[in-house]
Amino acid sequence: MLLRRIIFFSPVLLTVLFSCSTKKNALPNRVYHNITARYNGYYYSNESIDDGEFKIDKSNKDNFEKILPVYVYPTQDKVKSTFPEFDKAIKKSSMCIQKHAIKDKKGNEIPTAGKWIDNNWINIGKSQFYKREFFSAIETFEYVIRNYNKSEDKFTAMVWLIKAYNEIGSVSNAEPILSLLKNERKLPRKIKNELPVLWADYYVRRGQYTEATAKLMEATRNSKFLFGLPKKRRARYSFIIAQLLEINKDNKRAIGYYKKTISLKPNYEMVFYSKIKIARLIDVKRTSSEKTKKGLLKMSREFKNSDYYDVIFYTLGEIEEKERHIDQALIYYKKSVLTSVNNPNQKALSYLKLGEINFDLTNYQPAEAYYDSTIATLPKDHPDYNSILARKKTLETLVGHIKTISREDSLQRIAKMSEKDRDAFADKLIANYIKEQDRIKKEKEAAALAAQTNTMNTGGMNAPPPGFGGNSANWYFYNPSTVAFGVSDFQRRWGNRKFEDNWRRSNKAVVLTDEEEVKKDSSLVKRDTGYVPEKTREFYLKNLPISDSALKKSNARMIKAYYMMGSIYKEDLNDTKKTIASFEELNTRFPNNKYTLNTYYILYRIYLDAKNTPKADYYKEKILNEFPDSEFAALIKNPSYAQELSAQKSEVEAFYTEVYEAYAGSEYSKSFSKSNEGIKQFGKSDYLPKFEFIRAMSVAKLRGTDSLEQNLKLIVAKYPSSEVVGMSNDIIAAIQKQKKPMGGVDTAKTFQNNQPARTDTFNLNLETTHMILAVVPDDGKIPEAFKTNIGFFNTIYYNGKTFEVTSTLFGDKKQLVLVKSFTDAKTAMSYYENLSADTDVFKGDVKRELVEMYPISADNLPYFYKSKNLKGYKVFFEANYKKLGAKN
Repeated sequence: MLLRRIIFFSPVLLTVLFSCSTKKNALPNRVYHNITARYNGYYYSNESIDDGEFKIDKSNKDNFEKILPVYVYPTQDKVKSTFPEFDKAIKKSSMCIQKHAIKDKKGNEIPTAGKWIDNNWINIGKSQFYKREFFSAIETFEYVIRNYNKSEDKFTAMVWLIKAYNEIGSVSNAEPILSLLKNERKLPRKIKNELPVLWADYYVRRGQYTEATAKLMEATRNSKFLFGLPKKRRARYSFIIAQLLEINKDNKRAIGYYKKTISLKPNYEMVFYSKIKIARLIDVKRTSSEKTKKGLLKMSREFKNSDYYDVIFYTLGEIEEKERHIDQALIYYKKSVLTSVNNPNQKALSYLKLGEINFDLTNYQPAEAYYDSTIATLPKDHPDYNSILARKKTLETLVGHIKTISREDSLQRIAKMSEKDRDAFADKLIANYIKEQDRIKKEKEAAALAAQTNTMNTGGMNAPPPGFGGNSANWYFYNPSTVAFGVSDFQRRWGNRKFEDNWRRSNKAVVLTDEEEVKKDSSLVKRDTGYVPEKTREFYLKNLPISDSALKKSNARMIKAYYMMGSIYKEDLNDTKKTIASFEELNTRFPNNKYTLNTYYILYRIYLDAKNTPKADYYKEKILNEFPDSEFAALIKNPSYAQELSAQKSEVEAFYTEVYEAYAGSEYSKSFSKSNEGIKQFGKSDYLPKFEFIRAMSVAKLRGTDSLEQNLKLIVAKYPSSEVVGMSNDIIAAIQKQKKPMGGVDTAKTFQNNQPARTDTFNLNLETTHMILAVVPDDGKIPEAFKTNIGFFNTIYYNGKTFEVTSTLFGDKKQLVLVKSFTDAKTAMSYYENLSADTDVFKGDVKRELVEMYPISADNLPYFYKSKNLKGYKVFFEANYKKLGAKN
């Protein structure tokens, strides 16, 4: 019986065994490999990709204040979380290709022999794409298109190739592929449905919003039951259409598409923002806003909207602002800030609105505070970030001058008191300080008692303390409003601090972890002597301008503050009223100050432009009578004086160019004589320090460097604010350090670029083998912990690759850790960015600030180790490698 079974199944077994071969292109081989390629590698690869895409979708957090991206891809900071899934997909598909791709006698793959090998290649490309390894993905998709040109799967590869080109910003490469797909007659239905979306993504990236809108409208119309786009995608595209229409000021149609989005029943967040957008687009001139405002206020009382209270109040503020109810708008914007806990983007926009309104009302001090809070929370990729930062800095400087005047006024007022009154004033401040400290102490004691009572009554469970009437909302941490206020106050003081140990420290490298050692070291413990400076009169009276010299310095600070304040009002804020007030108050309080002439002329020009002839004539006469020999008097007498002065400056500039070209061309005798001629001919011009600098350098070239150091020191002393001072100091330092001739430095080039000549010896080769170097403290714990953390990191995110992690001594107190090897700089840079951003690598003893880490080529490593030139390599890295990063 057994023999009969063996005889019966032998042909079948032999057929299967021979079919396993990948070297025969026979029907049994093709059938076997097609089945196993599909239901083994391809199936499980697809499962892993689906898991990765699910993760991406789940972790995606849309910013509804910006145009939503057409496709949802992982961001740089979240991409690592999906590495395991996509690495698994790559591994499955790679093994499948290796085992089931039928090859010819030369070992080359026969593309027409297998039906599912190209699908596995596409899965590898998709996984590389989702890992943001875009250039590898492009190579994979191009390989499929080139080698499987008779398969319909090439169209899928073309779709993903377009996406990859769009992601790297190479839309010009995406366009011809889009055109090929557009003109293809036998396009699969799935690709045909996707084509309008691809075009829309392409147009959005190019800023062609009208064309993108048309394509997305075409996509949303595809609502067929079997082959149409899912509701979820159509809802997203409808929202994007509405956003694009809103940008193009087509508010009526935008409202229609926001309503269409709601009708497609997407997730609640998109429904909420659609309603908010509709409310913001209301035309208050044609339509009553009362119904909309009532609806928004109702939403602000619903618990399900607790995460969106800030958005609701911001929208109410916008409506009130449109209706010119500025006071009410300010109230709502402040409420938006107070209720914003988990939405820094919205909080930044609310702060910005408060800043803008106060700025428009010329309330510059509160405006400065709001702009400061805006910058603390505003993402740096905001389109107006730089202009907002510039205004913040301007207001910060302005408010600094206002505070200087206020402080000096207060100090002078106290200084003018009698000694008895000053002591009484100081005693009052001391009493206030003691009272405040008592209040703080009582609050702490009450809080500690409440916490202790709460613990005893609840068995350690977190519940509101007794005595609050059983209403948990009365307890601080159960009241959303007080919690929001606390968070707001914290962020106002400290900014957005990461939740971590030693969060107050700006430099966490200096952390004392062993409390016992700190206690033992008396130098680290502040001795409690009972002396409290704030309880002494001297503390409050020490800076008073009582002496004549101190009063003179105080007045000088106020004079400068008034002048700078007026200048900012005029030049940066274009506020002529406050410019006039500042300068006139300056001249009233401090007649004949050093800025008197300048302020007279500025006031003269302001009144002249305002056609206020009497006032303009008043300041004109003051300039002519009090400063008859000044340039401003010359400008008033001779309107063409400015042009003549400009012509003279052009002459100096042309002459200096001739001198510089002589020096740069190594004609040192000529540059020496010409610089002397320039000094005599043009005297005290802006170019005088430059003429003297070239003369000194020419002498050094002609006669040696013996006198160069002294000549340069004279230039630095005579012209401390000149641009040649920096270069002079660099050369002086080099002379003092080396006492060698300057022939090795191309000073002409240095002078031309106004920066030190490059002296590093690192060679740039981005295509060669690279590794990651990390310099860490030679502490027994840190290097080993760091290497262990890197090992875990590699296991989780780079499971399919093998890296060697080694360490060696690097000087007396450092160790050099190496992770090797990478095929090129781009691959090393990708790994470097992922490793740098991983919080699990830098935890415990391994603090990020203690580790200096860079990619380095194998060619540069020996020189780096020998020279120990870490600072030099950092400059080399920032100049040549940072641009390779995925964020750039």
